[in-house]
Amino acid sequence: MNPALAAVAAVTISGAVLAVSARDVRATVLGLLVVLLGSPLIADPWPDPVSILARIAATLLAVRLIAIGLRGEVVTSGSRLGWPAEALFASAGAVIGFGSHGLGAAGLGPAEAQAAGFALIVLAAAPLVTGRDVVRLAVGALLLLVAASAIRAGLDPPPSQAEQLVDAILTIAIGGAIAVIATAARAAGGLDTINAGGPGDRAPRLPDAHRPPPDAHRPPPDEHHRPPPDRPTPVAAPNRTPRRAPKGPSPAPAKRPPEDAP
Repeated sequence: MNPALAAVAAVTISGAVLAVSARDVRATVLGLLVVLLGSPLIADPWPDPVSILARIAATLLAVRLIAIGLRGEVVTSGSRLGWPAEALFASAGAVIGFGSHGLGAAGLGPAEAQAAGFALIVLAAAPLVTGRDVVRLAVGALLLLVAASAIRAGLDPPPSQAEQLVDAILTIAIGGAIAVIATAARAAGGLDTINAGGPGDRAPRLPDAHRPPPDAHRPPPDEHHRPPPDRPTPVAAPNRTPRRAPKGPSPAPAKRPPEDAP
């Protein structure tokens, strides 16, 4: 048993426990960072410096993409069991992996790598089976892939530089895929992918990812039934009072003829 490899494996498993059990998004991303940084170092001998730098750069880029996809989110569903139960299950898986090194044959890699792989498989089972949001499912899938890589390192000889480069590219691709899925889920209404309910309950339908513009539901204009053009409002002519002719001098009263004298 190599104490250095055992310490690296313990740190990697601790990061996986944090990523699975934490409800804070930042803690989950930090746990994934620890797992992706520690898993390549559980090897005997260690990879060359160029391969280590490539894996570190790929891990930082992948975690950055995940953080961008989850920007603005604060809380996830987390683990219902809590971190003590998750740590206990991971320890049991690590003991089983360490005791069954080689799986019936002579293992060509360190037993600590297989122990870490078994622990990560145990931790990935709960998010994949009971996960209700995108983050939990992504964490479970990522831990399962890292576990497969760790078990391969415990059974076969150390990976070559070409294999380390392929692993770095796949790490970046996985981080980008998680970011795209998380962004699409947030645009569709939230990170929840499965709404728990009773057998007869109907889950509410989330809005579409591509929301239509506000005027998308208006009927198209019909060329044959166009509205009449606006007519100008008639303006009433002002009321004018007719002018009266100026008054002239009044005619003199007619003179009565004188009456005949008696």
